[in-house]
Amino acid sequence: MSTATNPLSAAQLRQAQAQVFPDTQGFVPGYGSLHPRLILVGEAPGASEVTSGRPFTGRAGVKLDLMLKALGLTRAAVFITMTFHRRPTLQKANGKLGNRPPTLSEALQEGWLLDAELAALPDAPLLLMGNTAIHRLYHGQVKDWHGQCLTAAINQVQADTLVPGPTRRLAVCAHPAALLYRQATQAQTLADLAQIRRLLEAN
Repeated sequence: MSTATNPLSAAQLRQAQAQVFPDTQGFVPGYGSLHPRLILVGEAPGASEVTSGRPFTGRAGVKLDLMLKALGLTRAAVFITMTFHRRPTLQKANGKLGNRPPTLSEALQEGWLLDAELAALPDAPLLLMGNTAIHRLYHGQVKDWHGQCLTAAINQVQADTLVPGPTRRLAVCAHPAALLYRQATQAQTLADLAQIRRLLEAN
């Protein structure tokens, strides 16, 4: 596996890919600039992402591009990763596989991977997109922090639990998928991102 768009070694990525998680599909490592202006942290890949091998290539990816435009950025300027790097699945009544959020246990078992990606890119601020990313790396919910820029300790995984880790600059917004369902959420999120852009550019 090429490491050209991921800061980890091929051995680390093979180690991560070799982990076994029931009721999941595929493996999608973080992807993007190795000198990012911003690191985006989402939830987990879906079916489109598993097929492409890259984050946010499905319907939510269209909304992500809209969000990046509000930040004055392109995908080439950011690194995109996730709380959990596999597609968590559930069996629907019609027999098809659907998406579900990763469990805390899954996020903790694979937590070393996200921690390693962030440690390898120590200078870029983080944008935590959605409650799953906020719960993993900070605390609270989108409604508590949206539109703000903070400097705070982010969580790391040690011995299957979350502990305070290094201090990073971070901001919070809704997950791109949330913009698919409510126009009001999209309007609020784009306003939040415009504010975050001003705050990041001011410091």
